[in-house]
Amino acid sequence: MPSSTLDTLDTPDRPTTAPPARVSAGLERSLTQVARIILRLDVPQDALPHGASIGRTGYWLLVRVSEQGPLRLSDLAGTVELDLSTISRQIRDLVASGLITRTPDPADGRAALLSLTEQGVAVLEAVSESRRQVLAEAIAGWTDEERNAMAIGLLRLGAGLQHLGDPDPTEPRAVTTHPAGADRGTP
Repeated sequence: MPSSTLDTLDTPDRPTTAPPARVSAGLERSLTQVARIILRLDVPQDALPHGASIGRTGYWLLVRVSEQGPLRLSDLAGTVELDLSTISRQIRDLVASGLITRTPDPADGRAALLSLTEQGVAVLEAVSESRRQVLAEAIAGWTDEERNAMAIGLLRLGAGLQHLGDPDPTEPRAVTTHPAGADRGTP
């Protein structure tokens, strides 16, 4: 009987005995599944302040501007790894909705800095709270110890991936590809 990918994950009841590559494969599949679900969570329009409206892409851009702003449009495009024209259209809609403001860049008057408006902050918090409620429902049967262990593990994983894959988040990442079957220096 084939084992599931979860059989290769370390749990308090069952220490990992599988090779690290199998553990990594199970972990990668699990994280991909969770990421897909989280990225597909709809923005609950009924949770937004009166008159506000935003889609998933707009929400993620609000998150980025909140975390890194004020910042230039070109820096935002680089951060989210999307084409400047794509981001420009999205930001234009967020500015028109009153969620993001453009202010002249004091270092270069030709450029503008993006930041959240008060309404943008309120929308971001409303959507974030709604998403936290979904997560709370998903782990309602977990113990405090399990929730804390997951949070600590995910923070450690995120920090490790950030360090390995993108030491400077403002610099574009180089992507290395290997032809199928190429020797990658592994036995």
